[in-house]
Amino acid sequence: MHAEEVQALLLLAEAVPAAAPPVADVVALGRAAAAAPWMLTTLQALVSAPTRRAAATELALHHSTLQDRLATAQRLLGWDLHEPAGQQRLHLALVLRRLHRHP
Repeated sequence: MHAEEVQALLLLAEAVPAAAPPVADVVALGRAAAAAPWMLTTLQALVSAPTRRAAATELALHHSTLQDRLATAQRLLGWDLHEPAGQQRLHLALVLRRLHRHP
């Protein structure tokens, strides 16, 4: 990825001070990751793949296994991953988590 292609993310990175405490969604993501070793890889595949079936293929899972994992993730996170707003929320939480871990 080139910086000029992700200027909005660069703006977000500049706005998040290294010492800032993580927002509630990042905390929820950390709790979910602690509960299941597959969580972060699965959620990253969900936000990066064009479809859920493609995410399942990327993870070498049957699509029904991915659905089960997502049901667990939704329960642990506390928001709906089937809705576009929930997927956007997840994507932002993943980006913010990465910014907190690698300022």
